[in-house]
Amino acid sequence: MPQPIFEVRNLGVAVYDLQAARSRAQEGVMIEPYGPVLPYGWVDGITDVSFAVHPGEVLAIVGESGSGKTLSAMGSLGLLGAGAKVSRGTVLFDGVQIRPTQSLQKRRKRRFRRKVRKRERFLEELLDDDWRHIMGTEIGVLFQNAIGGWNPVEIIGEQAGEVLDQHTGLTLQEIQDRVLDALGEVQLPKEAKYIAFPDELSRGQAQRAMLAAALIKGPRLLVADEPLTGLDAGVAAAILSLIRDMQQKRKMAMIFITHDLAQVASLATRVAIMYGGRVVETGPVDEVFHQPQHPYTEGLLGALPRPGIERLHPIEGDVPKITDVPLAECALVPRCPYAADICTGALPPLTKSEAGEVACFRTQELQLRGV
Repeated sequence: MPQPIFEVRNLGVAVYDLQAARSRAQEGVMIEPYGPVLPYGWVDGITDVSFAVHPGEVLAIVGESGSGKTLSAMGSLGLLGAGAKVSRGTVLFDGVQIRPTQSLQKRRKRRFRRKVRKRERFLEELLDDDWRHIMGTEIGVLFQNAIGGWNPVEIIGEQAGEVLDQHTGLTLQEIQDRVLDALGEVQLPKEAKYIAFPDELSRGQAQRAMLAAALIKGPRLLVADEPLTGLDAGVAAAILSLIRDMQQKRKMAMIFITHDLAQVASLATRVAIMYGGRVVETGPVDEVFHQPQHPYTEGLLGALPRPGIERLHPIEGDVPKITDVPLAECALVPRCPYAADICTGALPPLTKSEAGEVACFRTQELQLRGV
Protein backbone atom coordinates (compact mmCIF):
# COMPACT_ATOMS: atom_id res chain seq x y z
CA MET A 1 0.00 0.00 0.00
CA PRO A 2 1.36 3.49 -0.83
CA GLN A 3 2.37 5.93 1.85
CA PRO A 4 -0.60 7.85 3.35
CA ILE A 5 -0.95 11.37 2.05
CA PHE A 6 -2.27 12.47 5.45
CA GLU A 7 -1.76 10.67 8.74
CA VAL A 8 -2.69 11.50 12.33
CA ARG A 9 -1.09 9.63 15.22
CA ASN A 10 -2.25 9.71 18.84
CA LEU A 11 -3.90 13.10 18.56
CA GLY A 12 -5.09 14.72 21.78
CA VAL A 13 -7.29 17.82 21.93
CA ALA A 14 -7.99 19.64 25.18
CA VAL A 15 -10.98 21.94 25.64
CA TYR A 16 -11.49 24.65 28.21
CA ASP A 17 -14.26 23.61 30.59
CA LEU A 18 -13.79 24.99 34.08
CA GLN A 19 -16.76 23.08 35.53
CA ALA A 20 -15.50 19.74 34.19
CA ALA A 21 -11.96 20.51 35.40
CA ARG A 22 -13.23 21.19 38.93
CA SER A 23 -15.33 18.03 38.87
CA ARG A 24 -12.38 15.88 37.81
CA ALA A 25 -10.14 17.52 40.41
CA GLN A 26 -12.67 16.71 43.14
CA GLU A 27 -12.83 13.10 41.92
CA GLY A 28 -9.04 12.88 41.91
CA VAL A 29 -8.83 12.06 38.19
CA MET A 30 -5.26 12.07 36.92
CA ILE A 31 -4.34 13.16 33.38
CA GLU A 32 -0.78 11.79 33.24
CA PRO A 33 -1.59 8.48 31.45
CA TYR A 34 -2.72 10.46 28.37
CA GLY A 35 0.10 12.98 28.21
CA PRO A 36 1.36 16.09 29.97
CA VAL A 37 -0.56 17.60 32.86
CA LEU A 38 -2.99 20.17 31.46
CA PRO A 39 -3.22 23.74 32.75
CA TYR A 40 -6.09 24.37 35.15
CA GLY A 41 -9.43 24.66 33.39
CA TRP A 42 -8.42 22.48 30.44
CA VAL A 43 -9.60 18.88 30.17
CA ASP A 44 -9.12 16.10 27.64
CA GLY A 45 -11.78 16.02 24.94
CA ILE A 46 -10.02 13.94 22.29
CA THR A 47 -7.67 11.18 23.45
CA ASP A 48 -5.26 9.24 21.26
CA VAL A 49 -7.09 9.52 17.92
CA SER A 50 -5.25 8.05 14.93
CA PHE A 51 -6.29 7.76 11.30
CA ALA A 52 -4.76 7.93 7.82
CA VAL A 53 -5.96 8.55 4.27
CA HIS A 54 -4.14 7.37 1.14
CA PRO A 55 -3.96 9.03 -2.30
CA GLY A 56 -7.29 8.79 -4.10
CA GLU A 57 -9.04 7.29 -1.07
CA VAL A 58 -12.14 8.59 0.73
CA LEU A 59 -12.06 8.10 4.51
CA ALA A 60 -15.33 8.77 6.33
CA ILE A 61 -15.22 9.75 10.00
CA VAL A 62 -18.61 8.85 11.46
CA GLY A 63 -20.37 9.33 14.77
CA GLU A 64 -23.23 11.10 16.48
CA SER A 65 -23.04 14.83 17.15
CA GLY A 66 -20.66 15.40 20.04
CA SER A 67 -18.50 12.35 19.38
CA GLY A 68 -15.42 14.43 18.55
CA LYS A 69 -15.30 14.17 14.75
CA THR A 70 -14.84 17.87 14.02
CA LEU A 71 -12.47 18.45 16.93
CA SER A 72 -10.23 15.69 15.61
CA ALA A 73 -10.23 16.86 12.00
CA MET A 74 -9.85 20.58 12.71
CA GLY A 75 -7.23 19.85 15.36
CA SER A 76 -5.14 17.88 12.88
CA LEU A 77 -5.34 20.83 10.45
CA GLY A 78 -4.48 23.46 13.07
CA LEU A 79 -7.89 25.13 12.59
CA LEU A 80 -9.30 24.98 16.11
CA GLY A 81 -10.96 28.07 17.51
CA ALA A 82 -10.68 29.56 20.98
CA GLY A 83 -11.45 27.10 23.73
CA ALA A 84 -9.78 24.09 22.10
CA LYS A 85 -6.09 23.30 21.65
CA VAL A 86 -4.11 20.31 20.40
CA SER A 87 -2.26 18.96 23.42
CA ARG A 88 -0.26 16.14 21.82
CA GLY A 89 0.09 13.93 18.77
CA THR A 90 1.83 13.81 15.42
CA VAL A 91 0.51 14.85 12.01
CA LEU A 92 2.17 13.92 8.72
CA PHE A 93 1.41 15.26 5.27
CA ASP A 94 2.93 13.30 2.40
CA GLY A 95 5.49 11.78 4.77
CA VAL A 96 6.48 15.13 6.25
CA GLN A 97 6.06 15.37 10.01
CA ILE A 98 4.34 18.57 10.98
CA ARG A 99 2.88 20.12 14.10
CA PRO A 100 0.15 22.63 13.22
CA THR A 101 -0.50 23.20 16.91
CA GLN A 102 -0.18 25.90 19.50
CA SER A 103 1.09 25.07 22.97
CA LEU A 104 -1.37 25.34 25.82
CA GLN A 105 1.20 27.14 27.94
CA LYS A 106 3.33 29.18 25.54
CA ARG A 107 3.40 30.40 21.95
CA ARG A 108 4.70 28.15 19.25
CA LYS A 109 8.43 28.21 18.75
CA ARG A 110 9.25 29.43 15.26
CA ARG A 111 11.87 26.94 14.24
CA PHE A 112 12.55 24.79 11.23
CA ARG A 113 14.66 21.67 11.47
CA ARG A 114 15.38 19.38 8.57
CA LYS A 115 16.95 15.94 8.25
CA VAL A 116 17.55 14.16 4.97
CA ARG A 117 17.18 10.39 5.11
CA LYS A 118 16.66 8.11 2.11
CA ARG A 119 15.43 11.02 -0.01
CA GLU A 120 12.59 11.77 2.45
CA ARG A 121 12.20 14.93 4.49
CA PHE A 122 11.35 14.76 8.16
CA LEU A 123 10.31 18.15 9.58
CA GLU A 124 9.91 18.23 13.33
CA GLU A 125 8.07 21.53 13.19
CA LEU A 126 7.09 23.79 10.33
CA LEU A 127 7.13 27.55 10.45
CA ASP A 128 3.72 29.19 10.41
CA ASP A 129 4.31 30.42 6.83
CA ASP A 130 5.23 26.93 5.62
CA TRP A 131 2.09 25.41 7.11
CA ARG A 132 -0.07 28.17 5.64
CA HIS A 133 1.45 27.41 2.23
CA ILE A 134 0.49 23.73 2.55
CA MET A 135 -3.03 24.67 3.61
CA GLY A 136 -3.20 27.17 0.75
CA THR A 137 -2.02 24.86 -2.02
CA GLU A 138 -2.32 21.20 -1.00
CA ILE A 139 -5.40 20.94 1.26
CA GLY A 140 -8.95 22.15 0.65
CA VAL A 141 -11.57 22.43 3.39
CA LEU A 142 -15.38 22.48 3.32
CA PHE A 143 -16.80 23.77 6.61
CA GLN A 144 -20.15 22.97 8.22
CA ASN A 145 -21.43 26.55 8.12
CA ALA A 146 -21.52 27.34 4.43
CA ILE A 147 -22.78 30.90 5.00
CA GLY A 148 -20.67 31.76 8.05
CA GLY A 149 -17.50 30.52 6.34
CA TRP A 150 -17.50 33.57 4.07
CA ASN A 151 -16.57 37.15 4.93
CA PRO A 152 -19.95 38.95 4.75
CA VAL A 153 -18.53 42.24 3.38
CA GLU A 154 -16.54 40.86 0.41
CA ILE A 155 -17.85 39.42 -2.83
CA ILE A 156 -17.55 35.67 -3.37
CA GLY A 157 -15.21 35.86 -6.34
CA GLU A 158 -12.55 37.91 -4.56
CA GLN A 159 -12.64 35.67 -1.51
CA ALA A 160 -12.37 32.51 -3.59
CA GLY A 161 -9.33 33.88 -5.40
CA GLU A 162 -7.43 35.00 -2.29
CA VAL A 163 -5.54 31.72 -1.99
CA LEU A 164 -4.19 32.03 -5.53
CA ASP A 165 -3.18 35.62 -4.88
CA GLN A 166 -1.30 34.60 -1.73
CA HIS A 167 0.42 31.45 -2.97
CA THR A 168 0.90 31.80 -6.74
CA GLY A 169 2.35 34.33 -9.17
CA LEU A 170 -0.82 34.54 -11.26
CA THR A 171 -2.06 37.93 -12.45
CA LEU A 172 -5.40 39.30 -11.24
CA GLN A 173 -6.98 38.50 -14.62
CA GLU A 174 -5.70 34.92 -14.53
CA ILE A 175 -7.04 34.50 -10.99
CA GLN A 176 -10.43 35.88 -12.01
CA ASP A 177 -10.61 33.50 -14.97
CA ARG A 178 -9.82 30.52 -12.72
CA VAL A 179 -12.46 31.52 -10.20
CA LEU A 180 -15.08 31.90 -12.92
CA ASP A 181 -14.18 28.48 -14.31
CA ALA A 182 -14.43 26.92 -10.84
CA LEU A 183 -17.84 28.48 -10.18
CA GLY A 184 -19.07 27.11 -13.48
CA GLU A 185 -17.64 23.67 -12.65
CA VAL A 186 -19.80 23.48 -9.50
CA GLN A 187 -22.84 24.47 -11.59
CA LEU A 188 -23.29 28.05 -10.40
CA PRO A 189 -24.09 31.04 -12.69
CA LYS A 190 -20.47 32.14 -12.62
CA GLU A 191 -20.66 35.84 -13.58
CA ALA A 192 -23.62 36.52 -11.25
CA LYS A 193 -22.19 34.64 -8.26
CA TYR A 194 -18.68 36.04 -8.70
CA ILE A 195 -19.94 39.49 -7.72
CA ALA A 196 -22.48 38.25 -5.15
CA PHE A 197 -22.15 38.80 -1.41
CA PRO A 198 -22.58 35.76 0.89
CA ASP A 199 -26.00 36.86 2.14
CA GLU A 200 -27.25 36.82 -1.46
CA LEU A 201 -26.64 33.08 -1.73
CA SER A 202 -28.81 30.24 -0.53
CA ARG A 203 -27.15 27.74 1.77
CA GLY A 204 -26.78 25.28 -1.09
CA GLN A 205 -25.24 27.92 -3.36
CA ALA A 206 -22.87 28.98 -0.58
CA GLN A 207 -21.69 25.38 -0.18
CA ARG A 208 -21.16 25.03 -3.93
CA ALA A 209 -19.15 28.26 -3.92
CA MET A 210 -17.08 26.97 -0.99
CA LEU A 211 -16.40 23.78 -2.94
CA ALA A 212 -15.23 25.89 -5.88
CA ALA A 213 -12.92 27.87 -3.58
CA ALA A 214 -11.52 24.65 -2.13
CA LEU A 215 -10.89 23.07 -5.52
CA ILE A 216 -9.52 26.12 -7.31
CA LYS A 217 -5.99 25.43 -6.06
CA GLY A 218 -6.04 21.78 -7.18
CA PRO A 219 -5.62 20.26 -3.70
CA ARG A 220 -4.39 16.73 -3.14
CA LEU A 221 -6.57 16.37 -0.03
CA LEU A 222 -10.11 17.62 0.54
CA VAL A 223 -11.51 17.72 4.09
CA ALA A 224 -15.32 18.02 4.17
CA ASP A 225 -16.76 18.65 7.64
CA GLU A 226 -20.48 17.77 7.49
CA PRO A 227 -20.89 19.81 4.28
CA LEU A 228 -24.56 18.85 3.85
CA THR A 229 -25.75 20.09 7.25
CA GLY A 230 -28.93 22.17 7.05
CA LEU A 231 -29.60 21.47 3.37
CA ASP A 232 -32.87 20.20 1.92
CA ALA A 233 -32.74 16.53 0.93
CA GLY A 234 -32.74 17.26 -2.82
CA VAL A 235 -30.06 19.94 -2.55
CA ALA A 236 -27.94 17.73 -0.27
CA ALA A 237 -28.15 14.83 -2.73
CA ALA A 238 -27.08 17.09 -5.61
CA ILE A 239 -24.10 18.48 -3.70
CA LEU A 240 -23.05 15.01 -2.50
CA SER A 241 -23.11 13.84 -6.12
CA LEU A 242 -21.05 16.87 -7.13
CA ILE A 243 -18.48 16.23 -4.40
CA ARG A 244 -18.22 12.58 -5.44
CA ASP A 245 -17.75 13.52 -9.11
CA MET A 246 -15.09 16.13 -8.29
CA GLN A 247 -13.19 13.68 -6.07
CA GLN A 248 -13.19 10.97 -8.71
CA LYS A 249 -12.36 13.34 -11.56
CA ARG A 250 -9.40 14.86 -9.72
CA LYS A 251 -8.38 11.64 -7.94
CA MET A 252 -8.09 13.52 -4.64
CA ALA A 253 -7.78 11.96 -1.23
CA MET A 254 -10.71 12.98 0.95
CA ILE A 255 -11.75 12.99 4.58
CA PHE A 256 -15.54 13.14 4.82
CA ILE A 257 -16.99 13.86 8.27
CA THR A 258 -20.63 12.95 8.78
CA HIS A 259 -23.22 11.31 11.03
CA ASP A 260 -25.17 9.98 8.04
CA LEU A 261 -24.27 6.38 7.17
CA ALA A 262 -26.18 6.57 3.88
CA GLN A 263 -23.75 9.24 2.69
CA VAL A 264 -20.84 7.03 3.75
CA ALA A 265 -22.13 4.09 1.72
CA SER A 266 -22.33 6.15 -1.46
CA LEU A 267 -18.99 7.92 -1.15
CA ALA A 268 -16.36 6.39 1.14
CA THR A 269 -13.96 3.49 0.74
CA ARG A 270 -12.98 3.25 4.42
CA VAL A 271 -14.64 4.39 7.62
CA ALA A 272 -13.55 5.34 11.13
CA ILE A 273 -16.29 5.23 13.78
CA MET A 274 -15.89 7.69 16.68
CA TYR A 275 -17.54 7.79 20.09
CA GLY A 276 -16.66 9.72 23.23
CA GLY A 277 -13.61 11.38 21.70
CA ARG A 278 -12.01 8.10 20.55
CA VAL A 279 -11.95 5.95 17.43
CA VAL A 280 -13.77 2.70 18.28
CA GLU A 281 -13.73 0.91 14.91
CA THR A 282 -12.09 1.25 11.49
CA GLY A 283 -12.22 -0.77 8.30
CA PRO A 284 -13.44 -0.93 4.69
CA VAL A 285 -16.98 0.36 4.37
CA ASP A 286 -18.41 -2.95 3.11
CA GLU A 287 -16.82 -4.92 5.94
CA VAL A 288 -17.91 -2.50 8.66
CA PHE A 289 -21.48 -2.27 7.34
CA HIS A 290 -21.97 -6.03 6.91
CA GLN A 291 -19.89 -7.33 9.81
CA PRO A 292 -19.56 -4.65 12.50
CA GLN A 293 -17.12 -5.45 15.30
CA HIS A 294 -18.18 -2.81 17.85
CA PRO A 295 -21.59 -2.53 19.58
CA TYR A 296 -21.74 1.20 18.81
CA THR A 297 -21.36 0.49 15.09
CA GLU A 298 -24.16 -2.06 15.33
CA GLY A 299 -26.32 0.57 17.02
CA LEU A 300 -25.67 3.12 14.27
CA LEU A 301 -26.52 0.58 11.59
CA GLY A 302 -29.69 -0.43 13.42
CA ALA A 303 -30.96 3.15 13.14
CA LEU A 304 -30.34 3.24 9.38
CA PRO A 305 -33.55 3.19 7.26
CA ARG A 306 -33.45 0.49 4.57
CA PRO A 307 -35.85 -1.73 2.57
CA GLY A 308 -37.48 -4.55 4.51
CA ILE A 309 -37.07 -2.90 7.92
CA GLU A 310 -40.40 -1.98 9.48
CA ARG A 311 -39.01 -0.44 12.66
CA LEU A 312 -35.71 1.26 13.42
CA HIS A 313 -33.74 0.45 16.55
CA PRO A 314 -32.06 3.63 17.84
CA ILE A 315 -29.33 3.49 20.47
CA GLU A 316 -30.84 4.02 23.91
CA GLY A 317 -29.64 7.01 25.93
CA ASP A 318 -27.78 10.18 24.97
CA VAL A 319 -24.29 10.98 23.76
CA PRO A 320 -22.20 12.11 26.75
CA LYS A 321 -20.66 15.55 26.81
CA ILE A 322 -17.13 15.07 25.57
CA THR A 323 -15.62 16.46 28.78
CA ASP A 324 -17.72 14.05 30.88
CA VAL A 325 -16.47 10.88 29.18
CA PRO A 326 -14.82 8.54 31.72
CA LEU A 327 -11.08 8.15 31.27
CA ALA A 328 -10.72 4.64 32.69
CA GLU A 329 -13.60 2.66 31.13
CA CYS A 330 -15.45 2.26 27.86
CA ALA A 331 -17.51 5.40 27.24
CA LEU A 332 -20.36 3.35 25.71
CA VAL A 333 -21.07 1.37 28.92
CA PRO A 334 -24.24 3.33 29.93
CA ARG A 335 -25.78 2.73 26.48
CA CYS A 336 -24.34 -0.67 25.56
CA PRO A 337 -26.62 -3.77 25.76
CA TYR A 338 -23.52 -5.99 25.92
CA ALA A 339 -21.69 -4.19 28.76
CA ALA A 340 -19.99 -6.47 31.29
CA ASP A 341 -17.75 -6.03 34.34
CA ILE A 342 -14.64 -6.02 32.17
CA CYS A 343 -15.94 -2.97 30.32
CA THR A 344 -15.95 -0.84 33.48
CA GLY A 345 -12.55 -1.92 34.73
CA ALA A 346 -10.33 -0.51 31.97
CA LEU A 347 -10.29 1.44 28.74
CA PRO A 348 -10.37 -0.96 25.74
CA PRO A 349 -7.42 -0.35 23.38
CA LEU A 350 -7.81 -0.07 19.63
CA THR A 351 -6.52 -3.42 18.34
CA LYS A 352 -6.37 -5.21 14.99
CA SER A 353 -9.51 -6.99 13.81
CA GLU A 354 -10.14 -9.13 10.73
CA ALA A 355 -10.49 -6.17 8.37
CA GLY A 356 -9.49 -3.14 10.42
CA GLU A 357 -9.34 -2.15 14.09
CA VAL A 358 -11.75 -2.24 17.01
CA ALA A 359 -11.79 -1.05 20.63
CA CYS A 360 -13.98 -3.57 22.49
CA PHE A 361 -13.11 -6.24 25.03
CA ARG A 362 -15.97 -8.52 23.92
CA THR A 363 -15.54 -8.44 20.14
CA GLN A 364 -14.59 -12.11 19.79
CA GLU A 365 -17.64 -13.41 21.69
CA LEU A 366 -20.32 -11.16 20.19
CA GLN A 367 -22.27 -11.83 17.00
CA LEU A 368 -23.22 -8.32 15.95
CA ARG A 369 -25.79 -7.52 13.30
CA GLY A 370 -24.85 -5.59 10.19
CA VAL A 371 -26.77 -4.38 7.14
